[in-house]
Amino acid sequence: MFRSRPSLVPSAASGLVAKVSSVKPRVWLLAQALAVVISLGLAELIAQFLHLGRAGGVLCLASLATLVVCARLGWRQALLGVAGLAVLSGPAVLSQNDPLLATIVLTVTALGLGLSARWQLKPVYWLLVVSLCILITSSPLPGVPGPFDVVKLAIAFLVSGSLATVLQTKLVSPFDGAPAPIPFAVAHSWRRSVAHALMLATATLVSTPIALQHHWHTSGLWLVLTPFLVLQPFVRDSWSVALHRSLGTLAGVLLVIGLAFTLPHSVPLQLPAIAAGVITVVIAAKKGHRALMLTALTATIVLFSSSNDTLLLMADQRVLASALGIAIALGLMALAHPIEQRLRRPPQAIAPGS
Repeated sequence: MFRSRPSLVPSAASGLVAKVSSVKPRVWLLAQALAVVISLGLAELIAQFLHLGRAGGVLCLASLATLVVCARLGWRQALLGVAGLAVLSGPAVLSQNDPLLATIVLTVTALGLGLSARWQLKPVYWLLVVSLCILITSSPLPGVPGPFDVVKLAIAFLVSGSLATVLQTKLVSPFDGAPAPIPFAVAHSWRRSVAHALMLATATLVSTPIALQHHWHTSGLWLVLTPFLVLQPFVRDSWSVALHRSLGTLAGVLLVIGLAFTLPHSVPLQLPAIAAGVITVVIAAKKGHRALMLTALTATIVLFSSSNDTLLLMADQRVLASALGIAIALGLMALAHPIEQRLRRPPQAIAPGS
């Protein structure tokens, strides 16, 4: 009898599927980069259109954060975060000469961010806190902003964030290579979430007055922001996060220092800032290593908030302020660790007849 030859169709089909699967991540990467570039350009245009030229950098950082939130959590959570940032932007810019008001704003933010850890939203939402801290430590508005300026800034956050959400949803999410959003589910108990919120609020009560009363301005951003990132619902997790934070900060600063020595003064800092922003969003959307994401984010923030003349100074101050912020977070963790161990210890069994 004749033997039937094996069909080549399955192998050809599997090869075609492999090629398509390898192409889709590249298409997704290109779409994600395009979404970042367009959203940053729109943020700058909105700032210019509303005569908020100095607010272009903070609007760009807020748009980047919105893209990450939309990629990780979905468009509803992204719009919710943008709306919260727009509401808090008013008291934030009004508190630049009022340390008490600034401390209240950031303490309320810390409480809300800590409670969001119950649904595992805090690791993503904290990116929006970057823009809020910039508004408090280095406001883009005049010394005494008028009500109209405050309203325009809130509108700018809403519009730029909404456009970033639309871009991420329509331009990037349809591709199969796009990461699936994190499912919205309970991750921690209310007791654990409330304890974490209180730790964040305590850190804010310490860091904010130091940053504002000593007029640290942009350097104060790193001091206030660091505990938001380092402190975790479980103290045992905070030690590794603190290590990753330190490594990411150091690597980001070294990257900025290298750019400061090699980048020609004729090249605007917005170009490497946009490139670093694209890398940040891609790493965050792909759930990459925390230290790598912080390296790119550090470079992005420093480049967007610096000029060619102050680039090295900003990088140096960022290390010192971050070190102090890490020290505050580690101190709180050392105090909270025995309390956590006592709460986690199982109750001792009662001996019979006792």
